Order: sequence, then C-alpha cells, then structure tokens
Amino acid sequence: MKNKLFLVTFNLMTLFIFSQNISIEEKINSHFSSLTKIECQYQQEKYLSMLKEPLISTGIFKYNKDGEISWNQQTPFKEIFLINQDTDKKFDMYISKFIMSILSGDILHDKKLFVEYLEEGGNYIVIITPVKGAMKKKIENISLTFNSHEISLNKLEINSKDQDITIINFY
Repeated sequence: MKNKLFLVTFNLMTLFIFSQNISIEEKINSHFSSLTKIECQYQQEKYLSMLKEPLISTGIFKYNKDGEISWNQQTPFKEIFLINQDTDKKFDMYISKFIMSILSGDILHDKKLFVEYLEEGGNYIVIITPVKGAMKKKIENISLTFNSHEISLNKLEINSKDQDITIINFY
C-alpha cells in the first residue's frame, strides 16, 4: 500500500512539474514569437579567469526582428557594435546567428541543446546546456532570466568551459 501511495504521489508531483514546465515554455515561446523590436539599456559584466576585477560596460541595446542588432556602448568608452545576418566574415556570422537565435527563441528548439525551464522568485529561468556540436566545446551553459509578469528578458548569463562568465542585465 505504501508503494502504491508513493507511486501515485510521485506521478502527481511529476505531472504537476511537467505541466508547470509546459506553461513556462509556452509563455516564453509566445513572447519570442510576438517580439519584433527591443530598445533598452544594458550593463555587461565579464568575469575573466585572468583578471581579478570584472570588465563592466554599459550602453543601449537595440534589436529588430529583421536581423539587425546594435550594442551602443557608452562606458567605459563609446563604441557601436553592429550585428546583422548579411556578414561575409565566418566568425561574425556565427556570433550573429547565435545572438539572433537567442533573441528569436530559435535556440530553445535546437536539438544540440538541452533546455530546462524553472520558476524562481517572480522570474522564469531558462537554462540551456549544449549536449552536441561546437558550442559544447566552449560553453558550459546559458541562462536566460525573464520577469514572469511581463515575460521580458532581464538577464543573459553565459558560462564558458574556461570558467569565464558574461552577465548582461537589461533594463
């Protein structure tokens, strides 16, 4: 009897967790499918293993669903990084596709990645872990943190295999 009760309780807990994950996944996918434009401030912190202090930059981030991304860095110095899908350089194309896949939500459906959905303290957290391909060699995981009320991306964290960490907070 105890085993049956445990099994029923376990199945109900699993069903609850699974249905909660589907709900979060659906909300995140809906957000990405309706997203056409972003313009916000950002702060980026890069923790590099060879440096004691993080590198911090701030600026304005712009995204257009047509494939244009602009990082207008204000501090520590002014610089504009333009990313688009029409580049001839292999590395720039890889970075462009990677960032676009995050902003479009396509990264969540990549079969070379394991995607986990969590809810924590008023946030939805999507943890993306490479399981195959070139990304697995360089990236430990990527974490996307969304405000659960507005379904807006508040934080992007990339943990690399060499222990470097990039955290970008969007405001």
